[in-house]
Amino acid sequence: MKLSATFLPLLALAATAEDLTPAQVFQMNCSACHAVDHMVVGPSLVEISGIYRGRPDDFVKWCLHPEQKRPGAIEMPSMAHLGEDTLRTLLPYILSEAEGKAEVKTGEGDPFAIPPAMVRRPQVQRIFLPDTSPAAIAVALPGTLSYAFDASECRLRYIWQGGFLDGYPYWKGNGSSLAQLGGPVLYREEAFPLKTASLGGQEASKFLGYEMGDDGLPTFHYRRGSHQFSETIHPLADGSGIERHFEIHPGIACTVEASDGVEVTSSSGSLRIDAAAASSFTLTFRWKK
Repeated sequence: MKLSATFLPLLALAATAEDLTPAQVFQMNCSACHAVDHMVVGPSLVEISGIYRGRPDDFVKWCLHPEQKRPGAIEMPSMAHLGEDTLRTLLPYILSEAEGKAEVKTGEGDPFAIPPAMVRRPQVQRIFLPDTSPAAIAVALPGTLSYAFDASECRLRYIWQGGFLDGYPYWKGNGSSLAQLGGPVLYREEAFPLKTASLGGQEASKFLGYEMGDDGLPTFHYRRGSHQFSETIHPLADGSGIERHFEIHPGIACTVEASDGVEVTSSSGSLRIDAAAASSFTLTFRWKK
């Protein structure tokens, strides 16, 4: 089955697209392929401005139904998941970013090279990844750690160390191939780590979207059973693990059961979290040596 390039962004942004600024929309959906003054995977904002200045209807039409313009170039996936209203706010942002800039001519270079935007940290990319569902969200943390969050199962899937992503296979396949991780996987989480006696860990889950913090990192919101969860992941300063901050409403008693390869401590002082503490607590995951 060929995977739709619009399926993943639709899941990831359905609850939050209207709340994002044009700059955030661009960063989260466009910046990996489009730079201000030179071509990366797609044309520069300077070139786009020259084509669509004064033509907002044509810009929206192109974003909804893009086609290949250059021989050998990667066809842009549809941005239909953003909606026409959001796309109309995006064009003025592109025009303002390109204002007064000139196109910088670059050599042919390596078509397989990783664009500079893909090494920026922190950042969030909705992209098809190995060993997870099509609803994967990749997050580059400050430092050298990155992780994959599965919006279908509402849980962390794995953490890797090194570079972020090589998205060329995904772009070249127009969404039908997987991006490549920039380093080895340090930790795989086989199941959601918070187990509740009343629900037995088998509760139905629903992804509710995410919001971006001032530090550029996402907080994921999802529902399990009748309880709403918020989860934010930060790296430890020495790179030896991560901190995961959870908020559960209404609070429910739960037990932490981590997968192999990590040592876990809790801000509550116990891996048995009572209902009162569940409203806000932090788990520290350190890699076992």
